[in-house]
Amino acid sequence: MRRLWAPANRKHSVKLIVFDFDGTLVDSRKLILESHRVIFTEFGFSLPCEDESLSLIGMSLELGLLQLAEPNAPIEQMVAAYQRVLPRLRTDAALAEVPFSGATDLLAALAAQNDVRLGIATGHVSRAIAPALERFGWQSFFCTVQTADKAPSKPHPGMVLQALSESGARAEDAIMIGDTAFDMEMAQTAGVRGVAVSWGYHRSARLRAAGASHVVDSMSELRGCLFEAIAPSSREVQAL
Repeated sequence: MRRLWAPANRKHSVKLIVFDFDGTLVDSRKLILESHRVIFTEFGFSLPCEDESLSLIGMSLELGLLQLAEPNAPIEQMVAAYQRVLPRLRTDAALAEVPFSGATDLLAALAAQNDVRLGIATGHVSRAIAPALERFGWQSFFCTVQTADKAPSKPHPGMVLQALSESGARAEDAIMIGDTAFDMEMAQTAGVRGVAVSWGYHRSARLRAAGASHVVDSMSELRGCLFEAIAPSSREVQAL
């Protein structure tokens, strides 16, 4: 059987699993694209193409806008407008984020494990992610929620390092789950295993090049890998 990851001279199990939000747990494509359309129109700038907008998901909003907008764009005002517009757009059921099939069941099953803690690392700010977690009934699942107003933007390792500190986990006992190269680069720099999902915003080849130890193609495959990884320490952990 192919190893998912090999323990270094001892047996151990994963204690912390940190999830990205957009593109990993929820489909937010419509909400993000509409937010960009509203903001760029409001400030009189040309709307970036869809692929360009989606390729930067995962970074903080400020850094994403710096790359998408024109050189003279008032980034601070655009960020403030985005934070104002986002809650309104979320009230439209046709635009609001939707959990990927199986995401809620996976989180609930993982949260029920005695020795496993869950975290979030997202490019959203706190006031943007909190309502979404509450709407899905997910807020109790996570012991640590890292956001763009608490740490530097991905791929800086700050979010993962703070999640490790808040949860009391060691880097070798943690996994980062994400859908972008930014997630994988962040995990690698923090010394954490990076597991990528293929249903998000970056292609599998880019995810592997960014350091993903494994790329999964379905929520059920992700579930199998994670439950294999959190097996009791009396069992040998197999690698992603």
